[in-house]
Amino acid sequence: MQFKSLLAFFSLSQVLSLASAAPPPELKARVDGTGDEFIQEWLKLHNDERNSYNAAPLSWNGDLAYAAQQWAEQCTENPPPADSRNYGFNIGMYTKQQAFDAWKQTKSSYPGDASRPWQQIVWKSTTDLGCGEATCVLEGDMLYTMNACFYNPGYDGNYFANVEAQVRVSLLAFRSGY
Repeated sequence: MQFKSLLAFFSLSQVLSLASAAPPPELKARVDGTGDEFIQEWLKLHNDERNSYNAAPLSWNGDLAYAAQQWAEQCTENPPPADSRNYGFNIGMYTKQQAFDAWKQTKSSYPGDASRPWQQIVWKSTTDLGCGEATCVLEGDMLYTMNACFYNPGYDGNYFANVEAQVRVSLLAFRSGY
């Protein structure tokens, strides 16, 4: 009888530990693609910019969203180590729009390395996107949002095929104010 009680306790504790390990509903929705508003906001921001430079629209990728969420929760703007990823990334603070605008504004440095965040947004061979966000604490109790977006495939060095050829005309118009 004592064995059955112990077994019941062990089984209940296993179930409870699994339940507590479940991801929060909003993360689960982002990973499985049902978090409509969050997903649609990120896709619209990216696809509107990509459309301006003749790049195909991106699709949501739950695996990338999960990885981006894990990175956002690190609360750092440092990039993930290159040897631990085979995807592109953008990382930024505050609202989705503010982070995206900061990435987009780097196009004024094109074609230099400082424009890499914008290049990743319009990178022609990229097909998938996944983003995450986390609330972080800055100096005491000031809260801010950290955003991370991961891209597949990412920046691979084939610059001419993925950026230069498709954006040359659009970028010339951008620089001349048209």
